[in-house]
Amino acid sequence: MRFGIPLLDERVAPRCTIADSLLLITLKRRRVLGRSMVRLDNATWVDLARLLADEEVDTLVCGGISRANRESVLAHEVEVIDNVAGTADEVVDALRRGGLQSGFGLAAEGVPQGRRTDLKTHRDGGDGADAAVPPPTEAVRATGAIDCLACADRACLRGEACPHVRVRTAVADEFGPTLEAAWDVACENERMLCRLAELVYFALEMGYTRLGVAFCADLLEPASVLTGVLRRFFDVLPVCCKVGAAADEHGVMPCSPLTQAAVLNEAGTDLNVLVGLCVGADGVLSRASRAPVTTIFVKDKSLANNPIGAVYSHYHLKDI
Repeated sequence: MRFGIPLLDERVAPRCTIADSLLLITLKRRRVLGRSMVRLDNATWVDLARLLADEEVDTLVCGGISRANRESVLAHEVEVIDNVAGTADEVVDALRRGGLQSGFGLAAEGVPQGRRTDLKTHRDGGDGADAAVPPPTEAVRATGAIDCLACADRACLRGEACPHVRVRTAVADEFGPTLEAAWDVACENERMLCRLAELVYFALEMGYTRLGVAFCADLLEPASVLTGVLRRFFDVLPVCCKVGAAADEHGVMPCSPLTQAAVLNEAGTDLNVLVGLCVGADGVLSRASRAPVTTIFVKDKSLANNPIGAVYSHYHLKDI
């Protein structure tokens, strides 16, 4: 059995396409027969897929992987164990013990104990009878709180009802049209829509006529461009985070999300769009707003307003 593990430094790469090396492990009857490393220099997904084929890899062990890339791997009869986190040695040890599964290393308590991943031990001549198979991962903690990342089954991703949720909620008449419009936009398959296009399509389908744009002063330019686009379709009221604020004893103008919400409420907006509000201030405005709230741009001073980049950055994750 041959495994390919994309690494970033000494850990499983959070995404295959940012890996700097590929660890190749040959395993038979829970014994590591071979271990080698292939450097990846700015490799694309196509390069990695070709390398997996050339190295006759049976199973790809990785962090994040897109649905399309996952399907392309499976189409070449390569199994995928995804959402894996940890060092190379931790993952190899889990493989050797037969305990590696999707979600390995992501649970708050450490390595989640779940059903053993099929390592094709029968094909390789090992029956695994000497190893205890751990019980299924509990998605519900002892406190009663649900933990979807620790769930080994993930029935919801197969289109089945979650067995761990005791409370079943019906779609109320108040939210039914909103969810239908959201699903229509999310399931758009004729073209790939950017977030701004999705916002326009959603608001049009909902029949909204007046939109509020609650923006941070630091994102004045993108807020201006956004407002210009939205005004082709709607009546738009842009409101700055400093509206109604008074300077403190240090001459600093604090943000005023409550005033922003009050102005938008008085204007009777149908939907309020957030642009770069600070963490916390966005929550205050969302709670105080009478209209539904959605976020279009998020402010991130370190990552060029692309906060998801921290998840895929070894430097930022280590710094955090």
